[in-house]
Amino acid sequence: MSAEISTPKSIWIITEETSEVSTTTNETTTTRGARGGGDIGGRIGAETTEEIVVKKKDNEIVITKRKQVEVSQLKQEMQGFLQAMRETLDVADVPDSKIQLDEVELSVEISGEGKVSLFGVGGKAAGKGAMTFKFKRK
Repeated sequence: MSAEISTPKSIWIITEETSEVSTTTNETTTTRGARGGGDIGGRIGAETTEEIVVKKKDNEIVITKRKQVEVSQLKQEMQGFLQAMRETLDVADVPDSKIQLDEVELSVEISGEGKVSLFGVGGKAAGKGAMTFKFKRK
């Protein structure tokens, strides 16, 4: 018998930024106990866990952030993205056309906040945690 694996409530998203040492600026984040006027999408009382690692490598500073994102939020983002792609690709499927769209490959990135983005021409997806979706005609 196999045990059923339950879906976790959140997953970790890892992002990485690189900058040259000469162009690095200091960034200070202050957290206070009061809620501010700006809405950052979180719920009051919700705990956000984030880990930041800063390393110097050759002449570059590498900032790696590891942040928890709720699976329900990621699921909602992904469903919206896939629905938009379905509708967009349906436009390319013209019944009387002499050519037929058979396959589409898209590169997608998930941000540290759980936002799903499509890479455009010249996007740098390789090695950055991007996902590739390949849609084939049935």
